[in-house]
Amino acid sequence: MMQPTRQSWNSDAVTAPHTTAVARLELAAACRLLAREGLAPIGGARLAARDPEATGTYLTNPAAPLLEELRPSRLIAVDRDGVCHDTEQPEPDSGALAIVLAALEAKPDAAAAALIASASGCVVASLEDGLLPITQTAFMFHGAIGNFDFDPTADASTLRRDVGAALGDGYALLVRGRGLLVCGNTLAQTWKLLFFLDKCCRSQIAAMAAAHAAGTPLTVPSDAVVTHAVAQSRGFVEHPRYVADWPSFLDQLDQEDPSWRS
Repeated sequence: MMQPTRQSWNSDAVTAPHTTAVARLELAAACRLLAREGLAPIGGARLAARDPEATGTYLTNPAAPLLEELRPSRLIAVDRDGVCHDTEQPEPDSGALAIVLAALEAKPDAAAAALIASASGCVVASLEDGLLPITQTAFMFHGAIGNFDFDPTADASTLRRDVGAALGDGYALLVRGRGLLVCGNTLAQTWKLLFFLDKCCRSQIAAMAAAHAAGTPLTVPSDAVVTHAVAQSRGFVEHPRYVADWPSFLDQLDQEDPSWRS
């Protein structure tokens, strides 16, 4: 049975996969966790991870089965253009996959990238001001998240250039009409970033609704507070122990469905 890269709580690092088998297992785990937490609607998520044993090859979730049914063996391998190795045909919803693959090309140190069309993510992505620094979790992304207008008519080279420019030195994007994109140095970090980014969006929507109902302006911390909080939060996100709980998530999946590793 395939085993994940696994470290204990006392370890300083959860590493990126070093084999295709581990990459498949951890990508399947991320897909199942997204479904379990209700972060992605049906057909509204595209994840991709580098194949550590085949340069230029990416593993991704196919259009079917559903995320909650994914297993490592059901993932497919594609090239940089999203063409499936087995069928030699492009994947359905090639736009979402193209964005994710473009992000991975723009971030050579990233092990994985994911795009989810969560309701809250699509709402915040549509706002002119984007994600506001009004919660502790939002500080994690302040200054590290860009905005991107997806042009479905753009060719592959233009899309790669534009996604890279929108990401800059950051690791997340608000993709208008598409939702939330993140890049992670590990599958574990990719999952955690998505989880917290969607949480930020839900908190912001609730805060904006409450402020509107009360007829009062939304309170935003001072620049000094934001700067200090961002530095603290960024250090947390970039620390290896940020994802030290990844083995626990895998244990939960084992308890829910031991056959998921097949």
